[in-house]
Amino acid sequence: SGLVDEGPIPVDPQSIPLAEADFILAAGNGVADWDAFHGLSAALGAAEGGSRVVCDAGWLPRSRQVGISGTLVGARCYLALGISGAPQHLQGIEACETVIAVNNDPHAPIMKRADLAVVGDVQAVMAELRKLLASQEEEGHAP
Repeated sequence: SGLVDEGPIPVDPQSIPLAEADFILAAGNGVADWDAFHGLSAALGAAEGGSRVVCDAGWLPRSRQVGISGTLVGARCYLALGISGAPQHLQGIEACETVIAVNNDPHAPIMKRADLAVVGDVQAVMAELRKLLASQEEEGHAP
């Protein structure tokens, strides 16, 4: 009777400190549908983060604030939804490998930092991502 590898242990992404998270789904003032945001983060297995405005408003706890006045992050993937990109926020994501930004303003500062910039309505993009993830699950592909 030896050791048995039972594979990776499932971890709740919300229990991972932001500074250690590999994949962060971050919300800014452009997120209006919080149920959709939380559902998308769960479907993606992403840790939730937010801008100072979001944390000040109480939509996410202060421990989830990204930026100089919050947490400096270095995720492999940082998906920013409706974040304009204040200088303090951009400094907080400098170490991220890949930044994907969704914003209806093509001139928002975060769009310049993004490796992939999507100009569009955040709520519509969240809904489409959920549909895509659901169709992949139906086909037997993991998200």
